[in-house]
Amino acid sequence: MTYTVPTSTLEVLQKIEYEEALPAGDVRYVETQAARGSERIFTRLARKFGWDPTSHAFFAPPDKHVLFFGHIGSGKTTELRRYAQQLNASKRFYVVEVDVLAKLNRNNLQYTEALMAMAESLLDQLVTDGYDISEDNIRPLRDWFVPAVTTKTQSHELSAELKTGIEAGGGLPGLVKLFAGFTSAFKTGASTKTEWRQQIRNRFTTLATAFDRFIRATEAALKQAGRAERVLFLVDGTDKMRGEDTMRFFVEDAEQLLSIRTLAIYTAPLDLKYDGKLGGKLDADMVLPMIKLQERGGERCEAGWTALTQLLAKRASPSLFASPGNIASLVEHSGGHPRELLRLLKLCCEMADDHIDTAVVERAIAQLAADYRYFLKPEDYALLVSVDHDPEQPGNDAAAQKLLHRLALMQYNDGTWRRSHPVVRTLEGYRIAAQKLNATASGTQSPTTSALSG
Repeated sequence: MTYTVPTSTLEVLQKIEYEEALPAGDVRYVETQAARGSERIFTRLARKFGWDPTSHAFFAPPDKHVLFFGHIGSGKTTELRRYAQQLNASKRFYVVEVDVLAKLNRNNLQYTEALMAMAESLLDQLVTDGYDISEDNIRPLRDWFVPAVTTKTQSHELSAELKTGIEAGGGLPGLVKLFAGFTSAFKTGASTKTEWRQQIRNRFTTLATAFDRFIRATEAALKQAGRAERVLFLVDGTDKMRGEDTMRFFVEDAEQLLSIRTLAIYTAPLDLKYDGKLGGKLDADMVLPMIKLQERGGERCEAGWTALTQLLAKRASPSLFASPGNIASLVEHSGGHPRELLRLLKLCCEMADDHIDTAVVERAIAQLAADYRYFLKPEDYALLVSVDHDPEQPGNDAAAQKLLHRLALMQYNDGTWRRSHPVVRTLEGYRIAAQKLNATASGTQSPTTSALSG
């Protein structure tokens, strides 16, 4: 990738993409393992799927579905893509990336369309890589479509296209078109989506059996070619679903996900890990820690400061800043969250005439803080102040989960401590809550309380 660091605020502004995950080998990537304390995460993840990166021993389980937690925007996909590169290079795994945000509608996403997207992604990758699967193992998947396309829907043109695809056969390329037609309808057509979801649910066992057979045949072909022994799905974007959809996907419909006998990783929102509803159905102990700017005891974490300063320098030339202190201020107020740092940079570029000086940085921080003011309530500020006074408290009730999801509360290391977002600490609501807590601790009234009681 040919890349030059932008040297104008307008260029920086146009190149910031919040949803963009860096592919493996991207020159903008910054190593963050030491800053996160995540040096052992890849090894742990690989061992869950039966491969030891040190000894290269391999004893893969029949199936394994792993949730990969982390704050939204904390870099999960970027890290997973690097892990996928290493897993692929081992020649033990054939990693298939499934971007549900690109293929499907993130709002009201269900396991039915996620499964279709997984099948389409596998088929498409096999065609791209030049692999062929016997007709005997393709036919059960193709035959599954027959009742679906004969169902009366408002999308007659699409149904006719799918019917033609079934009749024509076409091997793997033809099967790709069939699944692509389904996922496209799931993304755009509300009435068609409802009918086809019901079709999948009604005949899910048949589909799961056919898909499992196809995966086994694919693994046999890959092994014969010396490419890999197991298919491993990397399902990304499932951490960005709405709350009720998250619960349905990972909790209520977990059995349907688990019925596919394969290896899979799903990105998942951090708050889901702490609501107590997952049980033991899915492997749910992998968390990508946040980048630390300080340790639990308050000491400065130099690795975190270095990583985020480098990340910023690869997105905007340091010459755009009036002083190094302006860069440090943006890093500090990001709380160690990569996307929050990019949000602050974006705001600076919108507000700056030419260079980014102290006044611009302060306005950007105030603007980002205002986004949090809109949804925070007095009881939220009280909880955040309480956590900051005792970072090791559990705080896993619904209020804490909401604040984790909205990033007002940030979690570090392996979840042993948390802190409020630095921009939230600049808000008046936070200062009032801190005064009240201090007054309670000292047995006196805060100035605000005294004024109200007078």
